[in-house]
Amino acid sequence: MARVLIIDDDELIRSGLSRCFGDLGHDVLTADSLGRGLDLARAGVDVIYLDLNLPDGDGHMSVNELTAAPGGPEVIVLTGLKDNFGAQETLTSGAWDYIQKPATPSVLKASLESALKYRSDKFAAQAPARAFDDGGIVGRSPAMDRARQLMARAAESEAGVLILGETGAGKELAAQAIHRNSARRDKPFVVVDCSNLTETLLESVLYGHVKGAFTGALTDHRGLVAEADGGTLFLDEIGELPPSLQKSFLRVLQEHRFRPVGSSREQSSDFRLMAATNRDLEAMTRAGTFRSDLLFRLRTLEIPLPPLRERDQDVGLLALHFAKTACDRYRLPPKQLSKQLDKVLRPYTWPGNVRELGNVMEAAVINAGQEPVIYPKHLPGHIRVSSLDKARPKRQPVRAQGSQATDGPIQPYKDYKALRDQAYFRQLMDICDFDIPEASRLSGLSVPSIYRHLSLAGIRRGRK
Repeated sequence: MARVLIIDDDELIRSGLSRCFGDLGHDVLTADSLGRGLDLARAGVDVIYLDLNLPDGDGHMSVNELTAAPGGPEVIVLTGLKDNFGAQETLTSGAWDYIQKPATPSVLKASLESALKYRSDKFAAQAPARAFDDGGIVGRSPAMDRARQLMARAAESEAGVLILGETGAGKELAAQAIHRNSARRDKPFVVVDCSNLTETLLESVLYGHVKGAFTGALTDHRGLVAEADGGTLFLDEIGELPPSLQKSFLRVLQEHRFRPVGSSREQSSDFRLMAATNRDLEAMTRAGTFRSDLLFRLRTLEIPLPPLRERDQDVGLLALHFAKTACDRYRLPPKQLSKQLDKVLRPYTWPGNVRELGNVMEAAVINAGQEPVIYPKHLPGHIRVSSLDKARPKRQPVRAQGSQATDGPIQPYKDYKALRDQAYFRQLMDICDFDIPEASRLSGLSVPSIYRHLSLAGIRRGRK
């Protein structure tokens, strides 16, 4: 008997699936919201049927968290007739399958049977897992736990690995972690940054050259492909590899043989290839700027890394880590992070991801100097201003003339404005830590105006 969890806000769907699986002798749990479903999943279940459109959250974003629940349940996505694409997207996050509503009992039973058969085979053949040394990668969000699982599996094989992620997401750290846990751990880990090399230089850097191959080639030079013999060759930003080199490099991948520039003799190198990119290589193949046969060779295993905006629970851990690193680097006393700082860091979208957070925290440590606590006032200005933008009330759509209000009696404008002003200035004081000149600079109001608004809103230091 298995434990099956159904997460769907439609009572008819929940009751229908519950009867279907209950008749098979399984223990069935139901939840009408994502929050309730996550609580039940943490208690331990085998299979989860998940609706993507829930009243309190996005089913797409929850797949990683559900699959990371105790026991690693299999997730089967329930989708409407017009949401096949959305359901298919969840398969890349580790969902077992997706089913289109309405589904017949035979389809539902077959999906459950196949998922349970997979789990039975998996646990029967499972050997004790070797501890995975992630090299200190910071973060315990479900998305990062999922990425670690994929890294650990990649480390157990010799297959090529393609790591996908935005700029600053930690692609090279992931590649290093895979190498560190692989059978090649004692051999070289060689990095090639394809984005920083010209086409002519890249060929020489990859394959090496012989003396006299071109002007300035005064001696033989050993290329990085040769340096990686026995170890791992990591091509960072593989999407920047010039089209003329893609064909020659495909042959190197297939045969592990290459010819240095200017040489008539081939050499061999036993390397494992890992590559990373922040570009959409499939779109590039459709546009004819990236070879499809090279892409197929690269992504035997594919590891997507989540952007920092999808790891909000990791932001505090990373901020503390980077603050400690900066304090050690500049020989400054250890620092704590204020609660106000977390309110500013978490909502920020972090377009530069983990790398940007590291730079921001280094700047904050430098600005704090000998002070023991880092406050929002120590952050770069653009980070602080972004939180003010979020604090401003969003403009509501204007009702059509003659339409009836359905939200109850409207609040007097004077009362509404007073409440919004109070919320704005509380947020402003949290960010500036009651530094009135700084509040004046950020808000564009004069210092006397700031004091007047604080008085009207009844905001005083110590009463935030």
